[in-house]
Amino acid sequence: MASPFLVFESYSACPPRRVRNGKNGAVRLQAIEEGIKALALGFPQAYEDRPWGDFPVFKVGENKVFGWAVTRESSVDVTLKLSAEEREIAYLLPYVRTASHVGRYGWITAAVSDEESLEAACEWLRESYWLKCPSELKAAVEGED
Repeated sequence: MASPFLVFESYSACPPRRVRNGKNGAVRLQAIEEGIKALALGFPQAYEDRPWGDFPVFKVGENKVFGWAVTRESSVDVTLKLSAEEREIAYLLPYVRTASHVGRYGWITAAVSDEESLEAACEWLRESYWLKCPSELKAAVEGED
């Protein structure tokens, strides 16, 4: 006797519906923040401080800030210092703005929410570190090569 139910030969014949539960965004932002933090703390003599509240501030040497990350509702806002040339290019991107309070000193804030903005922020974090690290440290690292 034939079955009254239709059996599909392939799973792809009946793909599952994608159901958005609204909770994955927070997990993604947490992963972005953890990645940024891991990169920042991986630089020579870098350390974390929290002088302005409940978000990580990345420092090198004797209290030299080279960046910080604040998790917002839809992005992780990474603030860092760039050279004038890098800032000019960064400002062309829709997720970059002049940093509040310190923008006049060459600092920008990137709203990181996807792979493109994360890749750019990581590259800029490296640049910010080298701009702010003590000259002795820079010379020691460059002398190793």
